[in-house]
Amino acid sequence: MMNWADLLSTSRIGMDEDAPAGREESPFLLDLDRITFSSFFRRLQDKTQVHPLSVGGRVRSRLTHSVEVASVGRSLGFGVGRQLIEGERDIPAHITAHDFGYIVQVACLSHDIGNPPFGHAGESAIGQWFQENRDVVFSADMSDSQKRDLLAFEGNAQGFRILNKLDYFREKGGFRMSYAALGAFTKYPGDTSIKNRQGIEAKKPGFCQSEKAIFEKVANRLGLIRRGNDHLWCRHPLAYLMEAADDICYRVADLEDGVTMECVSFKEVEYHLAPLAWSHKHGDTIAARRAHLLSQNWYADMDQSEKLGFLRSKAISNLIKATVDAFIEHEEDLLKGAFDQELLAATPFAQEAQACKTFAGSSIFGTRRKLEIETASYEVLGFLLDVFCRAMLEFEKCGGDIKRMSAKHKHVIRLLEYPFVFKNDRYEHLMQVSDFVSGLSDRAAVNMFKVLKGISL
Repeated sequence: MMNWADLLSTSRIGMDEDAPAGREESPFLLDLDRITFSSFFRRLQDKTQVHPLSVGGRVRSRLTHSVEVASVGRSLGFGVGRQLIEGERDIPAHITAHDFGYIVQVACLSHDIGNPPFGHAGESAIGQWFQENRDVVFSADMSDSQKRDLLAFEGNAQGFRILNKLDYFREKGGFRMSYAALGAFTKYPGDTSIKNRQGIEAKKPGFCQSEKAIFEKVANRLGLIRRGNDHLWCRHPLAYLMEAADDICYRVADLEDGVTMECVSFKEVEYHLAPLAWSHKHGDTIAARRAHLLSQNWYADMDQSEKLGFLRSKAISNLIKATVDAFIEHEEDLLKGAFDQELLAATPFAQEAQACKTFAGSSIFGTRRKLEIETASYEVLGFLLDVFCRAMLEFEKCGGDIKRMSAKHKHVIRLLEYPFVFKNDRYEHLMQVSDFVSGLSDRAAVNMFKVLKGISL
């Protein structure tokens, strides 16, 4: 069984155990500062949340989504921390309820930091290009798991790589995050080698082979429970709060953005959000709660924008309270690694929240404009991967001596964000290309595609 003393570790990746743990107000605020000021985080302002290449701030980008998720996550963490401390759990004396909030806030703020351009379509596009070109770019000495890191490119695993290798102290701890924050960040604590993908933590890989040793160190320090002989562990309990914050925001906010983009009507969104906005004490059934809210004169007097704001605010508030209660109710199973569902599914609002997700999936995610751009993303990202991987192969053939390369590929290599590091290791070289392409924002990817194609100069 896991214990809170280990799970709340303030030790940091890449630093001695006795080194200063963080800012004086809280050891976890240093994590928050580093995420906030990271270039990888800033790029989320131009990465797809639901509606790609939107302009004018009309709808949420990955950045605004992440900020909103972090706000909800902080409330969830604080609520849980306060109840645990008041319940006299074995919490280290220096940890406050606010520290719980900061840990979850950090995990939430960074939860999408590894997303490539064009969201999930971008993940698929990167994986498809490697599948179609595996005979060209994969070497015989690459393991099956290394190949799968690229064939099944996953934003969560890329996020773990960014946090631990690609920014601030590159290759020397990265962001040098606290163990507690890294544990809460890792929604899927396993790699691509897992054969039996059953259980909530095994749905996707959460780290690549290149960071496998780092995660194992994190898991051991936090006391996470290992699942058999696979490179798979149970989740950090606070990772469930990070997931819940994400779920709460996109199930509510995606519907609000759907109205803004005219994908769905206000009445349809009102129909789905009203039962979440009106607590169960006003009626046992979904229909009763919806009818009770709509019958209120003060609600009827609001304009559409005010109603959307009210529905969003009340729905999120009710879901936060219900999620905190669910966490406390299932704390023992969470610490045993025996809890195997989303926290929202364990709340009284499970049916209503699922209805919102289903409605959004059928009504918002398949708009023509969204499908057109996502289809184009395969061409854009595939072209960029082809250009940079071909240059990488020549760089490798020249033993890392850029002076021996052709003029064209010499220029291409110099376009990479960071100097290409020769490691005599094809997997590491491909990961460097993947780091660059997946790190581009939506518009940066489109612009580079146009420039390298000679379409726009």
